[in-house]
Amino acid sequence: MVKPPKKDDPSYPGIKTVQMKNDTYAIMVNFKYKSKRYPTKNFTKIFGSKTETKAKNKLDEVKVLISQGINPFLNTPYTLNEFWYKRFDRKVKNGEWTNNTPRNYQYFYEAHIKDVIGHKKLDKITYEDLQKVLDKLSDRQGGTKNTFKRLMRPLFEEAIKNDIIKDNVINKLETQKEGSNKNIELRTSEEALSIVKNIYNAIPQYKVLSKTQDPEIKMFLYMVLLTAHRKGEIMKLTKEDVVMEEKKIISPASITKTKEDYHFPIPKECLEYIDNIESGLLFPTLKRGSTHAIFQRLLKLTDIKFYKGKSLAIHDTRRLMLTIMITDCKIDGMLADACLSHKQRGVIKHYLSFSYKDIKKSYKKYWKKIKKL
Repeated sequence: MVKPPKKDDPSYPGIKTVQMKNDTYAIMVNFKYKSKRYPTKNFTKIFGSKTETKAKNKLDEVKVLISQGINPFLNTPYTLNEFWYKRFDRKVKNGEWTNNTPRNYQYFYEAHIKDVIGHKKLDKITYEDLQKVLDKLSDRQGGTKNTFKRLMRPLFEEAIKNDIIKDNVINKLETQKEGSNKNIELRTSEEALSIVKNIYNAIPQYKVLSKTQDPEIKMFLYMVLLTAHRKGEIMKLTKEDVVMEEKKIISPASITKTKEDYHFPIPKECLEYIDNIESGLLFPTLKRGSTHAIFQRLLKLTDIKFYKGKSLAIHDTRRLMLTIMITDCKIDGMLADACLSHKQRGVIKHYLSFSYKDIKKSYKKYWKKIKKL
């Protein structure tokens, strides 16, 4: 705790001891150097200076660092989460972000960034940290990865203006090609039905070193392939979301992209596994960052021939199921779309809806088709 200065203590221009609201004291420093006026800095909080003399000595060191082109005040108290929410609230309050923008930005941040690097101090975030976020988005399209860059760049630029950080590490990220992964025909010449059959037959061959995790990983692969639901939603499902007597799952609005509950049948391959879970997450030990590598290892067990440097991602199971339902199962396109829990757009959304019975019937047709020899 800083003590108030004695009467015979030396005084220094721009340096003074201030009593804070909690009755403690802090050394505040206001100075101008090389024609630049710096805002008042709390040297006790930033550098631990407990006397005005120590603050004066520290100020001399600070000026040397500034002369060397180093910002001595980069040791920010802000984490990315703190800075994000503070900035988010201001943007909404000032009307800079309106309509769906706040909701979309908030969803993206909390789904893909918050738990990965949100806890880190802004000045401690490295290029390697950014790559961790991109690894989490590894099975997403280029546009999604670019959204991460577009969302973070102005935040870091603002932090630079506030002397919180020196460089914008986001600028080191490469801009991804957008839309290049949509067309599966550009990656392989095989038909959708052949691809899914091949993947389905490879799942039992997938070897897991940990015996305890073996069923969990295989059941996860069956779920993403046979239901084609977003992997993030599947990984958040709990036993409490399961209606075992009806052999279905009710994916709650809190985890779905549409923010609505969604009912879908449980593949028979997963029934015993899910039934044996007493409570909690259906896939408790699986990490989102590992799912891309798991799926790539599974593909190596198949006979699918890819063009050079090309592959599939877990998210492609959604396109594959939609294609098979429409072209091979002859299911109505809008009903097939409803199986993916997509919202209908335009006027039709007010008049068209499908029952769970319709969706269940469509899934059974799909499953029968891909299991048929």
